[in-house]
Amino acid sequence: MWKIQKLTVITLVSAFVVSAASHASAATPSIAVVDLQKVLLSTKAGKAAKAKFERLQKRKRKQLKRRGNELKSQMKKLMAERQQLEKMVRANGGKPSGELQQRAQIWAQKAQTMQKEELLFQKTQQKALADLAKKEVQLLKPIENKIRDTVAKIAKARGFDMVVNRVAVVYSAANADITDVVISKMGR
Repeated sequence: MWKIQKLTVITLVSAFVVSAASHASAATPSIAVVDLQKVLLSTKAGKAAKAKFERLQKRKRKQLKRRGNELKSQMKKLMAERQQLEKMVRANGGKPSGELQQRAQIWAQKAQTMQKEELLFQKTQQKALADLAKKEVQLLKPIENKIRDTVAKIAKARGFDMVVNRVAVVYSAANADITDVVISKMGR
């Protein structure tokens, strides 16, 4: 999900600080709001980062799905072998012959190998998720910095003491929203 969580936390903390400070002093700070998610998804840089991330995510999913299907197929074959062995043992009066015992041992080794492969696949899936999360942060960090700088410049130019993320605001006047200005400065 394309969220700028770090900025949200900072803006929430800032809102509480300003709230406390406003009670302590007579001056009321001038506060603007910005929809950081909208900025991110509306700018060229944000769109490019999102597209790049989605391509990477799609490629990873495809690789994992292919490997998962391979493992399912191997497991299906292994279970079919087990059923065949059990059927042969029943046909032999419930007593496995030397050959059946040997085949059962081979099957047990295959099952153990399969278990290891499934565990390895689970670790691979977890690593892929972690890698994707890391890549998302890597792609977004420079954009977040640019957004932060652009917001700061606009706030200074317009005389705002603080800018709060839209998700942290219940109500604001329309003239306090600088989202579209930020988007236009950063380029659609």
